[in-house]
Parts: sequence; C-alpha cells; structure tokens
Amino acid sequence: MKKIISVTALLFLTVIICKAQLSSLVGKPAPPVIFQQNMGKVADPGFYKGKILVLDFWATWCAPCIANFPHYNQLAATYQNNDVVFALITDEPQSTVKKFFARTKKQVQGLNLLDTTGTTKKGFGVVFIPYSVVIDQNNIVRWAGLGQDLSAEILSAIIKGDSSATGSKADLSKTAVKNVPLKSVVPVFTFSVGPTGGGSMTGSASTNKGGDLVSVSRRNTPLGDVLNYLTDYSRNVRFISNDMARLDQTIDFNFDAKSDTLLFRKYANTIIPNKPRRNMIMELMGDAMKFNAKVIKRKGSYLELVVVDHARLNTFKPLQDKHSSISADNFPHFEIVGYNLKKMVGYLEDSAKMIITTDLAGPEEYDLSLDVTDLASLRKSLGFHGLGLVEKIGEVEYLDIRFY
Repeated sequence: MKKIISVTALLFLTVIICKAQLSSLVGKPAPPVIFQQNMGKVADPGFYKGKILVLDFWATWCAPCIANFPHYNQLAATYQNNDVVFALITDEPQSTVKKFFARTKKQVQGLNLLDTTGTTKKGFGVVFIPYSVVIDQNNIVRWAGLGQDLSAEILSAIIKGDSSATGSKADLSKTAVKNVPLKSVVPVFTFSVGPTGGGSMTGSASTNKGGDLVSVSRRNTPLGDVLNYLTDYSRNVRFISNDMARLDQTIDFNFDAKSDTLLFRKYANTIIPNKPRRNMIMELMGDAMKFNAKVIKRKGSYLELVVVDHARLNTFKPLQDKHSSISADNFPHFEIVGYNLKKMVGYLEDSAKMIITTDLAGPEEYDLSLDVTDLASLRKSLGFHGLGLVEKIGEVEYLDIRFY
C-alpha cells in the first residue's frame, strides 16, 4: 500500500522534527558531501572546498522537487560563478535519473550528483524534500530549509558575508514530501467542525484501497476546499450553490475510523457512489453548517482526455511505485508523480478551470509535467505525453450545495 501524504501539508509530528533538524544544523560545520557518480559535468570529491555551495536534495518521485527546478535554475543563472557552486543530489540509481531527464527533457544548472549510499542525505539529517542547504567558504552551514524558500536576498547576503543571513526556514504552507508510515489506529470515529480565524491549511489523510478515507484531518480550511477534496469535484468549475461566499468559511474537522460498520454502510451511495466515509463526513458537516449536497447533471460542452499515442504515454510510467505526489509550486506549470489518469483529471480540471472528463479509468499510473497557462499550452503539454483533448457536448456532473 502506498504511503500517502497530504499534498498541501505535513503531519504535525513532521513539523516538530523538521524544525529541530534545521536549527541543529545551521551554524555548524557541514557534513561531507559524498557522491559516487555524477551526470554531465565531471566533479571531483573536493569540488566545493573554499567555495560557497548551494546543495539541493531531490528525487525523481518528488513532484515538489521537480517543480522547484525553475527557481533553482534562476538562482544558479544569477549567482553561479567560480566562487559559488550549485549542485543537485539524489540517492537514486543513475539509470533512474538518466531515464527521468531523457523523457522529460528538463534541464538543471550546476552539478548533478548521485549518492546511491544515501550517506550525504543521512549526514545532513534530511527528513523532507525538496531540501536545500547553503555552505560557506569555511564549510559552515549558513542556511537550510525548503528549496522554494531559498530566496535571492538570502543567498546574496550569504555571498556578501552578511552574518545576519544565517538561519533556517521550514515554511510548512509550502509542499514537502516525506515518507511517514501510516500510524496504527484503534477503530474509532470522531468528528468536529467549527469556524476559525483563518490561516494556512494544515492536516493529513490516508485512504483505503477503494479510495475511501481511513482518516483525515483539516484545520483552517475553506469549506469549499474540503468539499472539493471529499468529492473530487472541482470547486472552480463544478460547484453550484445558492451562497458561494459561504464556501470560503474556514473550518476544522477530524475523521479517524478504520472499521467497516453498518454505520458507514448507511452512507454508501448518499452523495458519491461507493464512498460511505466521505458521504458520512459531508452529511455530518452539512448538519453542522446547514447545507445539503448532491450530485446533479446538466447538459453542456466539455473536454474529454484521451490517449493519442499509447507508446509515448507508456514511457511516462512511474520510475518507482512507492510514492505519489503533486505540486503546483511553479503554477501554471505543475508536476504529477504516480497518478492514474482518472485521478489526474480532477487536479487538471481544477487547475485549468475547464470542465474535463475521461473514460480512462485504468489503474496505470504516470508521471506528467503539465502547463495550464491556457488551452493551447495545455494541449501542447498533454501532447508531449501522448495525450489529447476532444471537445464534446453532453451531460456534465456538478456538486450542488444548498444552504438553508
């Protein structure tokens, strides 16, 4: 079973671990940067001695890491010189990394290092990725945190020798990926909901093989985003309501129930077919917040995702089978790793703000890089992966939310 982490947040335990790791690393001598192979430009073991090193930990299975490439490249293009070195490092096999770059055609600045022993990752205490460190000329760690949080201002100050730039940051409203085993829980059901003061969404979730929820928690989350998550209906294009503004009300709720009881079966098809736990959450939430939700159909135009080149699409099957992640950190470009096409369409539809359907319901999963700037850009990026869009007219499903 895949280990599932919320795309938009980290587990609270992970937050504590990350902050402890970051604060303990900065200001101290850097562990050695060890690697066995590199791709492209050759590097010797002491390539960064006496220089400033920007080291970015990544993996081919990490969508946020891939989404961070443009930011990393922009920093490298501005600051890389004889005294400042940029390097990526992963613990994956060379064959995997080579295949990734060959099929995606992506480019990265600086050195591309491979440490298949994982020694460097362990030495730096890396517990999440994308993770970056900045090491100064004296081999002291000056900064550590999420790759997206390393700004030009921070790096520039470090290069100029400004000691006030030393620090760390783990902005956990950003996306980060970490392997966390699903905790074992006693079969139990709990639920709470209430308005909050707003803020960044946090929480976690896990699902069973059928895609229904085993547990889920959300804090400071707009009701509309919660309903989007529970139903997979795009809030941007498939929501109908008599009070759209109320969908912005932020809420807290928790659900943790592993057993399959008659209580859940009662909700088997009340809103979403064969998703009793999701339906139960929505109905209880509706009771608390005074709304009813149901799926309705209306005739209209839409786009259908189809395969136009099976052979090409198959070249984008996952390079591994243990991770799924998605990142829009570089929106309107976003990265998808390890999703089937049916599930991917939900994210695509919400991001592109276009009604998109598909009959491609197979379990096969893919790694995709998509551009939703406009319809032409979307068609081009889909075509690169062997996919296409067909314009159609017919019945379209919507989630109708009626407040009372």
